[in-house]
Amino acid sequence: MINKKICMLGAFCVGKTALVRQYVSSIFSDNYLSTVGVKISKKVVPQALGEDEVALVLWDMEGQDNYSTVNLSYLRGANGLLFVVDGTRGESLSVALKLRAEALKILGQGVPGYFLINKADLEPEWEISEKVLNSLESKGVKIIKTSAKTGLNVEKTFSDLTFAMMEKA
Repeated sequence: MINKKICMLGAFCVGKTALVRQYVSSIFSDNYLSTVGVKISKKVVPQALGEDEVALVLWDMEGQDNYSTVNLSYLRGANGLLFVVDGTRGESLSVALKLRAEALKILGQGVPGYFLINKADLEPEWEISEKVLNSLESKGVKIIKTSAKTGLNVEKTFSDLTFAMMEKA
């Protein structure tokens, strides 16, 4: 079995923990639980690119703000990155872009990653426009709209990232 480490980064209260819980346990809760440090979860997925099984080790990192930086030790050995943004809070995109720049300095450009614009179930309330998302995509940022509440694109996100990580191996 191959282990692949995925780090989830983003501002406070964007839905990192909710996405992990939805993916690993198919559970959603409206109760906000602030992660302190890092919470590690694991899910084994069958047959990714010819391998029998792949164990995804999900590092749900504490929320960042404009004044904090990524704990470098948490990123060591990461095979994939998920930058989570709350579509209803425009400033969370700025935090994610800053975190992406820091992570790429540490890990290099070769680590696959996606921006998850979370809370797609609240898309009419989003503060982030399609124009902004299209602009990011034109610069090579891979974007997936997700909802931890409904499960929209959650399984797809981790499946796509798993295949991208396996192709890099």
